[in-house]
Amino acid sequence: MHVVVAGAGGIGGAIAGEAALGGGDVSVIDAWADHVEAIRADGLRLKGPSPMGERTVGLAAWHISEWQRLAPIDLLVVATKSFDNQWIAPLLAPRLAERATVISAQNGVNEPQLAEFLGRERIVGAVVLFPAEAVSPGWVRIDWKPTLLIGELDGARTSRLEQVSSALGEGIETPVSGNIWGEIWSKLVMNCMSNPVNAVLGGRARDCREQSGPRRVSLACGSEAVAVGQARGHRIEPVSGIDAERILTGGAGGPGAVELAVDWEATASELGEVKGSMPTDIERGRRTEIESFSGFVSREGRRLSIPTPVNDAVYTMVREIEAGYRVPGPQNQDELLRILV
Repeated sequence: MHVVVAGAGGIGGAIAGEAALGGGDVSVIDAWADHVEAIRADGLRLKGPSPMGERTVGLAAWHISEWQRLAPIDLLVVATKSFDNQWIAPLLAPRLAERATVISAQNGVNEPQLAEFLGRERIVGAVVLFPAEAVSPGWVRIDWKPTLLIGELDGARTSRLEQVSSALGEGIETPVSGNIWGEIWSKLVMNCMSNPVNAVLGGRARDCREQSGPRRVSLACGSEAVAVGQARGHRIEPVSGIDAERILTGGAGGPGAVELAVDWEATASELGEVKGSMPTDIERGRRTEIESFSGFVSREGRRLSIPTPVNDAVYTMVREIEAGYRVPGPQNQDELLRILV
């Protein structure tokens, strides 16, 4: 299978590199010109996860303007930012083989939009379960074992899932879920509880679990996101090992709130010193994916008549930070906490 990874940043670069190291026929296409040229000249360098050292792999790398030169795509891994779907999917659609498979290695709920552009029958659901970062042109750091949870959108067990796993190779773990929508929403709930909140308050991702004020905001965001996901008909899988029902009730200050706070704090160590993609984007002056996190939950909440006041406030604050009207930091905490009273 010819595997094409669209977006060779941290996650996309890790997937492409590991698949190529496993002997796969892999190409990447990216808008970062220096990154593409570095891969062409010296290969893609991967470092980690610990204790693995640095290794380099050669693979085909293409600029976005060269999309027509791609060989027919059997497996397309979309690893761009979620807001890029509206142009990258139509651009690559003509290069898809007749029976091509498409997976989203992105944040948010991207499968419906990719299905609209590329055909629902081609989409396999996926959830990225590891962090990685492109630290410089041609070089990607991988923090955890690359793991991509996959599943058919209807929950069926198919040979196509085995083909995807085989194409990605042994360097990427590909556990299969019969409830991929529940897994996608579990990841979305976790992202809403961390990435945007941390972007507003500053600090590390684990602060939203260890520190009392950020933790209250985090759990409230999670409760609203679970309510919206359930209203959509999803059976949401546990979030960092905690049952979604507990987040729904305890996060809103209901029964079990104290016990939930203790258990959520206990999960902080699993995050290490990771900041999260959204705070990093803000630090670097880049557009964030807030529309796919809190923004998505807020829009769906309005559509389904589910109140989402905390996600609404976090969304507004991130947009203000992007526009230069607000500065991230702990000074924003009291404004969010007043919503919970």
